[in-house]
Amino acid sequence: MGNTVKLRAFAKVNLSLNITGRDDSGMHTLDSLMMSVDLFDTVTVTPRSDEKIVVSFIGADVGENNTAYKAAAAVRDIIGGGYDITVEKGIPIGAGLGGSSADGAAVLRALDVLHRLPERGVDMRKVALSVGSDVPFMLTGGLARVRGLGEDLFFIENKLKLFIVGLMADSVSTAAAYKKFDELYGDFTYCPTDTDKLCNLLLDGNDKAVNHFGNALYEPAVCFSPEIKNNAELLRSYGAAVNLTGSGGMVLGYFTDIQMFYDCYTALKGKARVFAPVRTGILHERL
Repeated sequence: MGNTVKLRAFAKVNLSLNITGRDDSGMHTLDSLMMSVDLFDTVTVTPRSDEKIVVSFIGADVGENNTAYKAAAAVRDIIGGGYDITVEKGIPIGAGLGGSSADGAAVLRALDVLHRLPERGVDMRKVALSVGSDVPFMLTGGLARVRGLGEDLFFIENKLKLFIVGLMADSVSTAAAYKKFDELYGDFTYCPTDTDKLCNLLLDGNDKAVNHFGNALYEPAVCFSPEIKNNAELLRSYGAAVNLTGSGGMVLGYFTDIQMFYDCYTALKGKARVFAPVRTGILHERL
């Protein structure tokens, strides 16, 4: 058995995203329902004989300050070791689909397969949170309510069949979207959806759940990318329940009726993507 680990790191969507305040450090706190979907990056991790970390990307130009490197470096700081890491991008950059977080989570999972990190004193949840707020969720994936800075996760089961069509608009800087949110809704009283109700409806398999999808960053993102609003209106014209994921620019149309989903995708074929929920954040094999 070799020492190389190859993984599929799945994307996420935000079914809900409420911004609830700031913590003592000034970071925004969230209450979000996140779901893994079947778009993925392929991440390969191989140990080196020295303590260098070399990250290569295929299909995207990503700088040195990336989450794959951060994750490996955080583990190296605790147990030592160096790694060659290759990330083949399948998740578009700047879509709000969590591609960067998925890469960081995949590296942590690979190093856990190689080294059994908890047995060596590595708190994976703590390390994941230090890499990025979405990384703890991406380590497990599925469907979870994520609160605070990403440290509070509550996993639930979705009993509703969802068919998803996505349209990509211009990407929006996450920092810029949060800054605009503060300008528009600085008192944190604006909550576009009731996540308690949404969770209960999904648990019951109630198709009214899609009416409770919402994202507090939608209006801020539209300020920077009017195309987001155009795509949302286009998807609504086909009967979709529409929601932005992250700060954009992927706008998603959700259907519970497969015929309506098919009609929408057929009409938009060539510029739309389709997504399906998955039950895990990462799949791996040891080569």
